[in-house]
Amino acid sequence: MLDVSADSDLMGEDKSLPPGDAAAGPGGKDESSLLAEVSHELRLPIANLKLLVETLLDGAVNDPEVSRRMLARAQEEVERLGKLVVNLLSAEQVASSMRSCRPVSLEDRARYCADCLAKESRAKAVEIRLEIQPDFTVYANPEQLDQVLLNLVENAVKFTPAGGTVTIRSGNTPGSFAVIDTGIGMAESEIPKIYQRFYRIDRAQSRGSTGLGLSIVKHIVDLHGAKISVTSREGSGSTFSLEFPGPDGRP
Repeated sequence: MLDVSADSDLMGEDKSLPPGDAAAGPGGKDESSLLAEVSHELRLPIANLKLLVETLLDGAVNDPEVSRRMLARAQEEVERLGKLVVNLLSAEQVASSMRSCRPVSLEDRARYCADCLAKESRAKAVEIRLEIQPDFTVYANPEQLDQVLLNLVENAVKFTPAGGTVTIRSGNTPGSFAVIDTGIGMAESEIPKIYQRFYRIDRAQSRGSTGLGLSIVKHIVDLHGAKISVTSREGSGSTFSLEFPGPDGRP
């Protein structure tokens, strides 16, 4: 039988570029900086795919167990590339779109989000809960509000262990809501960095992540003149609180 070391030993190490401005969202840096960052992010999955294919051609394909493992890792890398492209397009659309805001039912958008992420939450044995007051609305662009919810909830599911919960809860003031998880949390020192493009806190937990989700969230929030804040402790989960202004620009 072919002796192949663990998959993680075959894969390239993901090393981040030096972090930039924590407040900068998509479009917040110059074009050359974004190009350098995107090139860096594309390089690793492409190199990993190349290494996996070469390993299979060198003989691993003759070992059914090893080849299945290699192909599963190759599929992960392809999915990672696909997510990166989708998120880059989303970032570009957010940066170039004109806001078309209206009162949006938070319950409707939260149910849509839960339905979209049902497969992921079931696979992790994480429950997505909705605790939303009747007729609660957020004055926002509906598609961009969907992106905010999907990115926050998907991230929460990813970092919440089996048996945990992710809750979308309406706030006490109009346009305010929170995404609350019982996950692994994060160190306070990490919080200022989480909105940077391509920044990932835990490389092992965030395998397959593009590192763009929270950056897109922050940019959408800024476009709406809204506010976002995070409270988190290691081992005690995280709460992302958002406050969208009304049509007059006031909370």
